[in-house]
Amino acid sequence: MVKILLDTDIGGDIDDAVCLAYLLKEPRCELLGITTVCGESEKRSSVADAICKAAERTVPIVAGLDTTLQPIPVYPKPEGAGALKNWPHSTFKKGDAPAFLYRQIIENPHEVVLLGIGNMTNIATLFREYSDAPELLKGLYVMNGYFGREKLPDPSYNWNSWADPLASKEVFAAAVAVHRAIPLEVTDKLDHRRGASR
Repeated sequence: MVKILLDTDIGGDIDDAVCLAYLLKEPRCELLGITTVCGESEKRSSVADAICKAAERTVPIVAGLDTTLQPIPVYPKPEGAGALKNWPHSTFKKGDAPAFLYRQIIENPHEVVLLGIGNMTNIATLFREYSDAPELLKGLYVMNGYFGREKLPDPSYNWNSWADPLASKEVFAAAVAVHRAIPLEVTDKLDHRRGASR
């Protein structure tokens, strides 16, 4: 059983919702909690809660930061939140996501894998405010970065980095026992393969 914390900007593209649905049904996963990040994080938490309720699971959810360490020109709202009227869900107020993540980590030292599949603001703030957090993690897996040879059409394609570049820089610099990045060129190939198989 792997203890997982999920930090997500769920509420826009479908990929984060699919990830959460998978974790909720994966028998080898113990999902300790979910934190949300990016614009209107409270609504994003409601989206996560609706998926948990649909799966008949109760998971702690904290609405995290919706401001960035480094300002960017645009910070989107969760377009998927419009569908909440069709699904049972709780409402949320802004919470202290970094503090919540840290409590879970110190209660389970060297046992928690932190998955970051949104911009890195919550995680960078966790590492800033609790300097021992990186070394207490079992692993950190992030959907972040671009290492391809071809130039991107626009920097915002690399959204999880572009949405808060300073946070990404600090998270990539953190000393974690196992630190893995699944970059844009990998996730993009997986998305194209899924489309080709339809």
